[in-house]
Amino acid sequence: MSTRFNDKRFTCPVCAQPFEATTVEAVSHQGQDSDFFPHYIGDDPLPHFLVQCPGCQYCGYPDDFTPESFGKHPVTAALIRNVLGQPLSKKLPRFAQRYYLAAKLYEEQKRNPYFIGNLYLRGSWCCRREEDRKSEIELQQLAVKFLRQSVELSTVVNPDNLPVVTYLVGELYRRLEDKALAREWFGTVEELVADTEQQWVLELAKKQAELNEHLLN
Repeated sequence: MSTRFNDKRFTCPVCAQPFEATTVEAVSHQGQDSDFFPHYIGDDPLPHFLVQCPGCQYCGYPDDFTPESFGKHPVTAALIRNVLGQPLSKKLPRFAQRYYLAAKLYEEQKRNPYFIGNLYLRGSWCCRREEDRKSEIELQQLAVKFLRQSVELSTVVNPDNLPVVTYLVGELYRRLEDKALAREWFGTVEELVADTEQQWVLELAKKQAELNEHLLN
């Protein structure tokens, strides 16, 4: 099975413009990078996990366009323009910019740091696709900031994912060449692995910790 898409109708909750967007119905992947960037089979779904209004540029997950969600987390057109006018936003690859905008809106809405970090992480993957290492680094720095917060504030959505997110923080620090923090976070994974089903993340942490000591990317 490869990536499947579905065209859906939306009404922008910010500017009320109706539009059609391609959404992701199913994905399949074979392997992944050490920061969990999947090697997707078929068309790349990354550009389509988010929906963007062609008018005011409001951007979020499909559920963020529902009246219920927007009522809880409103956004103004002025805020969107402000984010899009930021220097980093202007220089990002097109689809990375979507994730950056969505993450900034989530920040303003005081959303869970776990979700904010994941948006920045996916944005960094878009930069990797475009071989834009400088922008990838800047989004990785934002991703690790919020994923670290999610661990420290215990906001990881599924507690069983705590060892995985802890490993991911360590791996992002390793990729950012912060050897000391990578070592610290990789070392914490062993304390969190509770059962045999999670041994894979412990083994991965040990492997990447060894690479970290030799500064191998």
